[in-house]
Amino acid sequence: MRRCSALLAFVFSLTATVSSVSAQEIAARTPQGAAAVVTEQSENGVRLTITVAGAEPQVFDGVGDALVPLRAGNRSGAVLALDIDRDGTDEIFIRTSAQQRGVLIVFRWDQAANGYVPVTFAEDTGAPKPYLIVHVSQPVSVKGSTVEANHDSTDGGRKRLRVFRYRWNGNSYEQTTDH
Repeated sequence: MRRCSALLAFVFSLTATVSSVSAQEIAARTPQGAAAVVTEQSENGVRLTITVAGAEPQVFDGVGDALVPLRAGNRSGAVLALDIDRDGTDEIFIRTSAQQRGVLIVFRWDQAANGYVPVTFAEDTGAPKPYLIVHVSQPVSVKGSTVEANHDSTDGGRKRLRVFRYRWNGNSYEQTTDH
């Protein structure tokens, strides 16, 4: 079994209080056939296990505290398999909570690694990371190859809602300026 702990260094000390979605199991399409994608609670938080026939399971331990739903078209769930680049292989989206924040992680099939690896998110203000911090109680949706995340903030006593968009560039997600 391949263990991929430390995917998100900060998610091991989790304290978020979010109404969580229960464990889920979904199927994803890979070049090797169907993959079983299972989320469950472990001593380190949420554990994501991806199993492809004929290979050792990939285990990503501590990817968050609790599962939080996201939306893609008419589908909703904390874990979704979507083929965003239309190559016949599904990317796996998982939304969790960690340290009173929301986290979105997207895994993509890597032929060289013969397994799933996290894709990066590049924001205007920093280096690319293998996750996206999202507001824990605001909606996150996938529309085609774009991720939309609502953020609310207080500016001078006024509450403000902004939508941040991240577009798939073929290898990673980049923040767009149309928000």
